[in-house]
Amino acid sequence: MPERPAVTTNLRISLAILTLGFGIEGIGELYSFVSHGAFRPGESLLFVAPVATTLAGLLFVWVGQHEWNELHRSRVRQAHAVFAASLLGAVVAGAVVGLLVARPSLGVPPWAELLFGAAVGSLVLGTFVTYALLVFHLVPRPSQAALLGAIGWALVVSALVGLAMGTHLGTLLGLVSSRSLSIPGFVGPIESIGSYLFVSYFLLLAAYLDAHRTVAAGLPARRASAPGPGGKGPAGPAP
Repeated sequence: MPERPAVTTNLRISLAILTLGFGIEGIGELYSFVSHGAFRPGESLLFVAPVATTLAGLLFVWVGQHEWNELHRSRVRQAHAVFAASLLGAVVAGAVVGLLVARPSLGVPPWAELLFGAAVGSLVLGTFVTYALLVFHLVPRPSQAALLGAIGWALVVSALVGLAMGTHLGTLLGLVSSRSLSIPGFVGPIESIGSYLFVSYFLLLAAYLDAHRTVAAGLPARRASAPGPGGKGPAGPAP
């Protein structure tokens, strides 16, 4: 029998919180999808709850990382690096808006639309990559395939969201310049595009439930020491 190191309470809490968030967000986005936008998660508490649970889950991941083996710590570092990069997308998007508001003579050049849309899209996609990295080494190959599918679908949706946001950059600049607090008309169509993310959320939900079963049984020590793809670094779980 391979030795199975203890799994920390922090990891269990992180998985539980994030799984709950995926379930809430997935149901909300699915309802928005089937109701053709009649329900908008961005204008209800069902939008606030997943954001809060995600931040809480990542906090527990960060707090408990020093208690884990090297494989866990390596995955956590990678996940946090990706999450930080995705937050950089928000900074870039804000910087583009700030620059164009401060320099109205620039108008809305194509490079600004492209950069703004790419920054918003990277923010959306980066969170899904973060979720996948946190548990990729904890689940068997079918669930790893589900995680890759969640990222792939999120890539498509985030690209469409970024394209739509870039197209409406001029409208957004007008609202910022006039200090208007009204919700712009393009929010509804963009949220309708975002509702397709229910597919990614449910794929993540399935993979995280599998991760719960893995940590309940204990992670085999051989997984932490086996070489990764190409013979370098730790490998994912054995099938």
